[in-house]
Amino acid sequence: MSKRGDFSTGAAGDNPFASALASALQSKGIEVPVPSSSGGDDLEADDRPAPKGTLGIRFERRNGKPTTVVFVDGVDHADPAAWASELKKRCSVGGSLVDQSIVLQGDVRTKVEDWAKAKGLKTKRIGG
Repeated sequence: MSKRGDFSTGAAGDNPFASALASALQSKGIEVPVPSSSGGDDLEADDRPAPKGTLGIRFERRNGKPTTVVFVDGVDHADPAAWASELKKRCSVGGSLVDQSIVLQGDVRTKVEDWAKAKGLKTKRIGG
């Protein structure tokens, strides 16, 4: 929920006035949609097969700055765009997706390895 008090998002159980508002609208003849208890993203994640394979992780210096490059070529059923977003949030760094490789700012190899282990993937450090 935002600081501005936007109550349009979130579960209906979070809003104590939701049932009162719904009954008032129904009494005036306005149809109220029933909020679903699970999000739509959970259903899509369950439909996809689990990713299998090995992530390649390399530490490089680009223009004198440390970067971590994650190669997702060796992983079946990978979603590089979603993984790049998830890794950037998890590691609290910036980054981008370049040719099926995720480039993260800074040396975050251990965080990427922990994330991959939680997903059930193997990792291999490439280089030094």
